[in-house]
Amino acid sequence: MYTYDSFETAGAFTLMRPIFITLLIVSLLLFVIIILPKLRRKLANGSFVFGLSLVSLVVSAQLLYYQAIIVDEIGLGGDEASTMLFLVNAIFCIANPIIFLMKANKRYS
Repeated sequence: MYTYDSFETAGAFTLMRPIFITLLIVSLLLFVIIILPKLRRKLANGSFVFGLSLVSLVVSAQLLYYQAIIVDEIGLGGDEASTMLFLVNAIFCIANPIIFLMKANKRYS
């Protein structure tokens, strides 16, 4: 028999929360790579930073959207923590390419 008791905590659907945390960790690691000069020279180029940021932002937005559909279908409440994780991830996904470009322009000027 299907049950969703293990998917909810205090009336909120929390099944997707680990995926949001994983995406946030990836964005934070990219941020650290961009900030540290030695790692930036070895690991980061423009297409890597823009591509990873874009994919992380799109996947987390789709995940939040599908979570809202699932919550509506099974009659649970939304998860505020997942929404906040999405917003923090979106901020890092937008900031990472901007910081990368600012650091790259500073290096060439």
